[in-house]
Amino acid sequence: MDSAEKTLRVLISGAGIAGPALAFWLSRLGHTCTIVERSSELRSHGQQIDIRMQGLEAAERMGLLEDVRKIIVDQPAVQFVDAQGKCCAKFPGFDQGFVTETEVMRGDLCNLLVEKTKDTTEYRFGLSVVSFQDKKDGVTVTFSDDTSDTYDMLVAADGQGSRIRRSLLLEDEPDCARSLGVNIAFFTISRQPGDSNIASVYVAPGKRAMVTRFHSATHGQGYFFSMSRTEELKKSQRMDVALQKELWASIFRDAGWQSDRLVSEMLRADDFHAQSSTQIRAKTWSKGRVVCLGDSGYCPTSFTGMGASLALVGAYVLAGEMSESPDRLDVAIASYERVLRPLVKGAQRIPPGVPGLMHPEKGWAIKVLQFVLWAVIMMGLERPLQAFVFKKTAWDLPDYPRLRA
Repeated sequence: MDSAEKTLRVLISGAGIAGPALAFWLSRLGHTCTIVERSSELRSHGQQIDIRMQGLEAAERMGLLEDVRKIIVDQPAVQFVDAQGKCCAKFPGFDQGFVTETEVMRGDLCNLLVEKTKDTTEYRFGLSVVSFQDKKDGVTVTFSDDTSDTYDMLVAADGQGSRIRRSLLLEDEPDCARSLGVNIAFFTISRQPGDSNIASVYVAPGKRAMVTRFHSATHGQGYFFSMSRTEELKKSQRMDVALQKELWASIFRDAGWQSDRLVSEMLRADDFHAQSSTQIRAKTWSKGRVVCLGDSGYCPTSFTGMGASLALVGAYVLAGEMSESPDRLDVAIASYERVLRPLVKGAQRIPPGVPGLMHPEKGWAIKVLQFVLWAVIMMGLERPLQAFVFKKTAWDLPDYPRLRA
């Protein structure tokens, strides 16, 4: 940093992926970052995610690729199975596939990013932003412990349900969330003899699906997907976890395949989480000195496989634009939106019929789906199909000389 440039005090809400990634870059520029996280400790659980396309390049520019390779989950393929567990179609992983070569556990990636930033960033757990006032010369923030402080910039990196985004855009854009009509529950399961590293997908009648994925010698993840009882499941997210579990159990007990096992595992899991599959399509990601980053501003949903990548790229672009306009925060934030939005727009593209085609109502429709997937494999079209579903957006990661190590 040039000695004449001002050192900014930046408050980041959220210690997930986007927040620590931004702190990584801003610290390199000489700015002072504080990250507040609602949870009392860094959450080590979470879904299996992947880093793909432009996200891999962003990780490489951070110098993290070797570290990422050390936490990669060995998952060579995904298979679609019938009620008896017989494989109908198997799709090997590749960079635009249902699974990629850089599958990682979300908690592992978060831990890695915190480890890389802990010496230059202040982390305050068990604390959240209650309110804020955006002023000409700074943002005054009130915290959940009734203390307050003023920062040069407030960054909302607190996920798709961001309270900061809702407060920021309430008047101009009351609802920028687009539901895909799918509710998802995920939880840790125990690995049993016979469980393989290949992810398994079972589609059940009644617009339901189940998935198993294994990330270690002892544990894996179970997933429930439902496009039925949508509003009931959505409302249940505000209920006690035990009541949520009972509702999900009532929906999946008769689903077939490994439903008995997965329901049993879910009921005793201590890391159960349920959410609606939602895209955040905000017309603007900022107002004044307050800016949204990652899922809080442009969540693409897990169906795109681009959530972690957009978080890493978004952090890089925001910091990069701040490095280009060090004395004009307003210009930097506006440029961040302008530069990144084409990638976000492409990443949020959902192929026609998705996710409905993967959640049929009737058994005969499931048979048709299984036949189509089998035919795709037989004709050697598995890569073109996956490349269509996970189409890469033609967008090049900008070069910011001042972010280079």
